[in-house]
Amino acid sequence: MKMESLMSARERAASSAFGHGLAILTAMTAAEIFTQASAEQAHGFYLATGRRLATIVDLTDVQELDDLAARANALWSGCGLGHVEFEAVDTGIRILHRGAPAALDGDRAGHWAQLLPALLVGAYDTWFRQLGSGPALTTRILREGGDTIELHHGG
Repeated sequence: MKMESLMSARERAASSAFGHGLAILTAMTAAEIFTQASAEQAHGFYLATGRRLATIVDLTDVQELDDLAARANALWSGCGLGHVEFEAVDTGIRILHRGAPAALDGDRAGHWAQLLPALLVGAYDTWFRQLGSGPALTTRILREGGDTIELHHGG
């Protein structure tokens, strides 16, 4: 799937019934995954899903963090998952992801709170590796609060 296909899907999802249906489907899928798999396996599944999602984004000609933010934000906006800001810091790259939904309709067990951070780690880590990040560097969650998830990519 490419970004153009995602944008068409986003336009179709503009109807509230369709968007509600996708939220319910996502919540029910998460419930099944978390029921059948261990917490570690579920986390790994959503990391892999984030990695796969990241491959939709074409990073050709990305040279600066602002370029990466623009490409990533096109994806996040198309999925209704908020937006990102990157900041170079002494220890690597600070990642502030804001504005994603706090919960999903139908997610009675609250799996979204585990699913979304893993999805984001998978996506951001994939993008930095595509741009040349070495194997010693990692992407991890620093904190979660309100509508912000702060991550770090570095050593």
